[in-house]
Amino acid sequence: MEDEIELEKITYSGKRKFLFEVKDMLAGIAFPFIVSLIFSATIISFAAYEGDLGVSLVALIGGEALFIASLVVFGRANGMAAYKKTVLNEKKRSLGSSDERVVYHTGEYRLWKGIFLGFAICIPFLIIQTIELCVDNTFCSFCLKYLFAWAYYPFSFLGESYQALNYIMVLVPVGVHTLGYFLGKLKEIKVQEDLASQELERKGKRRKK
Repeated sequence: MEDEIELEKITYSGKRKFLFEVKDMLAGIAFPFIVSLIFSATIISFAAYEGDLGVSLVALIGGEALFIASLVVFGRANGMAAYKKTVLNEKKRSLGSSDERVVYHTGEYRLWKGIFLGFAICIPFLIIQTIELCVDNTFCSFCLKYLFAWAYYPFSFLGESYQALNYIMVLVPVGVHTLGYFLGKLKEIKVQEDLASQELERKGKRRKK
């Protein structure tokens, strides 16, 4: 009986930990995903302009560059926030905090999270692209051209029969966000070191007084 109760507690804790982590990750991918939709529906979508190849290339290259830059920014912000939370939670745990999010290490820095967040941005595209390849339809075609243009247009010049190559573009958000996530950690380490240095200076001044 005691073993069953203990197993239920472990299962419940696991579910709670998973739920907290999912909520935290959804917050991390919300803005990058929205930005990907905005760039796809505006700048990058002009790559479909048939009147001038130059305009198409500028729209595609410029739009992709802005998309990549935004992913670096969001990845960096996510990395900084995650590492800062890691430091704060470690302090709270050392003081015996019983907060579930602290105990479960929710939102703390892990490199795999940077990779997963970058991949999560691509999940809607992967679903739509797979359906389109299996069953050609107007809805999926529209979504690919105007919601996921960042993945659709780079290989669109090769023709519709090469759409399977679009999957390669998933490497862009995954790689770029992961890089930004790691850079965010390095930035936050520097911030924490500066804060620790300032705290030592304040303590030194107090002792002199």
